[in-house]
Amino acid sequence: MTRAVEHTFSTFCHISEYGDHGYQDLHTLVAISQPLNLWAPSSMLIRHVGRIPPRDFIRYVDQGFIRILARDRWLTDRRFRDEHPWSAARWDREIDDALRSILRNDQGLESSQRRVVSAPPEDGERRATEYLESNPLQITYWNRAFRSRNAARKVPVGTLETATRYTSEGPAAVAKWILRDAFNHADAFALSGARAPLLLSPSDLRFIRLITNAPPTTGMAATSLAPSATTASSQARIEHMARQLIDVLRHLDIQAGRRSLDAFIRGEGRQELLVWIDAVCNQYQYHPRREIDGVIIRELRQQLSRARLQGPFGPFRARTALPTVVGAVDLAATAISFVLSPGEPLNAIGMAAGVFGIGNGLAQQMGWVPSTFDGPQWPFLYSYASRAKKSRLHRMIDTLTMYRT
Repeated sequence: MTRAVEHTFSTFCHISEYGDHGYQDLHTLVAISQPLNLWAPSSMLIRHVGRIPPRDFIRYVDQGFIRILARDRWLTDRRFRDEHPWSAARWDREIDDALRSILRNDQGLESSQRRVVSAPPEDGERRATEYLESNPLQITYWNRAFRSRNAARKVPVGTLETATRYTSEGPAAVAKWILRDAFNHADAFALSGARAPLLLSPSDLRFIRLITNAPPTTGMAATSLAPSATTASSQARIEHMARQLIDVLRHLDIQAGRRSLDAFIRGEGRQELLVWIDAVCNQYQYHPRREIDGVIIRELRQQLSRARLQGPFGPFRARTALPTVVGAVDLAATAISFVLSPGEPLNAIGMAAGVFGIGNGLAQQMGWVPSTFDGPQWPFLYSYASRAKKSRLHRMIDTLTMYRT
């Protein structure tokens, strides 16, 4: 592994369950995770849908930011992939050849240290068959959910597509393939060792409720079907907070526009974000659910509203005007710009600073020389690829004010 990572916040995502939307969010998943455990990702969707270029994706796996888990045939067998019924499973020579090489290079390491992990053969189909044999009422229950008008809101889209391929084999087959996916997803999450799953769709949570509200069972418990149902309540809260953070990053993406996020992912911004989300999760993981709703945006707004930019004229708060002298110098600088060098305001600012004897002070207040900022820097590094300064602090506060939970 080529990089030592300072902080961890391990997550797991069965990304292909979410289709294009999951891959469009891939950069945000990487931003909030260390590492991000991905189950059997589609290289075609990484290349054509996601915002992370293939060579960067490979580098993030090599550096331990992303960890890949899948069945051995998915990782090593090009023919299997190319003949797979899901068109997005096709082998990509650049991405999949690199992942196969990393898999082989890591063979001698402990599973937890491997960057690409070959999972044991699936056991979900056998377990689903035994489960339904012991609990035949579940067949009707799951078929009712499958055939309902709002099935896509109750069952993850990937699971729904799998079950649809077996409708000709009857109700028992439909129920079996739904539960087979549930068992396999639970096993994959356990294999990853992640702190929390990333559930990107409301259908995930409704699916978990379907499982926990299923008819009484004998033998195998219903709660063994879903990762979130088997974990402590604190883990479910961590997942909820991570999902809130993803929504906030989506909002920042819209406001900031398109930009390269490679510097953020590789740099201090992501490290600070990891420390920040870990601290918030540790603080709130045992709080009542009602206190968890909206906690990410609430904490971020409060921290930024209290934050100060420390400049030569003293602290500047997000909602406090700069000292009058700064406004006077700005005005003088504008006048000099007009008289001496129209169209070259930077030269004018340099002249104004010399005339008024302020030196770096004015430039610092205007953002050209770093100020001391006691709030979180990661929102600025994520959105603008630079640290907080006066204009961007105002803009960030306004952007977060527009966010609706």
